[in-house]
Amino acid sequence: MTIKIIGTGVGQPKRAVSNDELAAITGLETSDEWIRTRTGIETRRICTDETLTELSTTAARQALDNAKLAADQMDYLVAATIGGDKRTPALACMVAEQLNIECPAVDLNGGCVGFMYALDHAEALIAAGRAKNVLIVCAEKMSAHLNFTDRSTCVLFGDGAAAVVVTAGKGLEYIRLGSVPDSHAISMPNRMNGNNPLAVGDETEPILTMDGQKVFKFAVKTIQEELTRAIDALKLTPDDIDLYLLHQANGRIIDSAIQHLGLNPDKFPRIIQKYGNMSSVSIPTLLHEMLQQGEIKTGQRLLMCAFGAGLTYGTCVISWE
Repeated sequence: MTIKIIGTGVGQPKRAVSNDELAAITGLETSDEWIRTRTGIETRRICTDETLTELSTTAARQALDNAKLAADQMDYLVAATIGGDKRTPALACMVAEQLNIECPAVDLNGGCVGFMYALDHAEALIAAGRAKNVLIVCAEKMSAHLNFTDRSTCVLFGDGAAAVVVTAGKGLEYIRLGSVPDSHAISMPNRMNGNNPLAVGDETEPILTMDGQKVFKFAVKTIQEELTRAIDALKLTPDDIDLYLLHQANGRIIDSAIQHLGLNPDKFPRIIQKYGNMSSVSIPTLLHEMLQQGEIKTGQRLLMCAFGAGLTYGTCVISWE
């Protein structure tokens, strides 16, 4: 007995910003063609007046409705995020308050791999008998952390939330997490000194920076190695996987991995063109949309793989129940 996902949901900002609009708003020397050909992104959602708590609560309620469970049937709430609306309390606690439930609630920062880490956390809780139903919320307001004068990063990301309800089942066949610690490839400093009169040194701007080439190479290498490792561990062939749900970081990363592995591109659905890189939110949003479109059926085997800041990575294989 492992786990299965029985409900999914999303919460999205109302404002969609195209590449041309982004160039006009920021004044950056870029264009739709420049962004699209290098990233596969055509538009992204950006928060205006929405909070992460609001988006997360919307996603959670939709996931609960799809699971046909009430909020008070949740035994644990995990929020995967690099940062909620407040430093404290945790985003998970703020969502629990909106849902009017009392259960353990904690944030987990796994960067773009947050969904995988949250699934692993949920599986451990359920296996240990400490929870029957776990609500996972992934939420990122990437626009709050970007330098909108840097076209190498600000064109890549979008905001949003997604949620899943997890319970005991036989679906999870494989999960593996890991890291190749690197605190510089993707980094966002934190303002910590406040008005402490004893603190030494200047506070740095809390803006995301990224070594694009290093991250690209890490991502492609990780996808190749982890997909192969998962398939070999289960004694499967690539054809035994019905769908590969990859972190939607950059279309060229996905293209390169497919080419190196020699796999069928039709098995790699994408939403990056609509949403950009939503960090931990990407894979559960892709999962939700595929389910809504009827593209995922009982018995199909899904392989999910993510990579991100840390540098972290995570892969799982789920036989859909």
